[in-house]
Amino acid sequence: MLNKQLYEELDREFSRCRGDLDVEDVLLMMAEDLADLGVVGREVSVRQQVGRAKVTARGTCEAGADGEEPGVFIRTLEIDGKVFEIGDYLL
Repeated sequence: MLNKQLYEELDREFSRCRGDLDVEDVLLMMAEDLADLGVVGREVSVRQQVGRAKVTARGTCEAGADGEEPGVFIRTLEIDGKVFEIGDYLL
């Protein structure tokens, strides 16, 4: 779960890598990329360049009920090889 301590760690990593996006923006971007893959019920990953860092999100998409948007659960976020346990729904 994304708590204050984890948020601050992520913020430091993005600042160190000269990423100009906020933590929320990066997580939302990664969740949208996972949703855009359209793979439901299976863990997948997406990769983006954020500043100088290579960021990889691993997670799953769940079908939305009755016309709702799919839910996206990000399990981990990896920033230049350093893995952070997110374990939270972002969409």
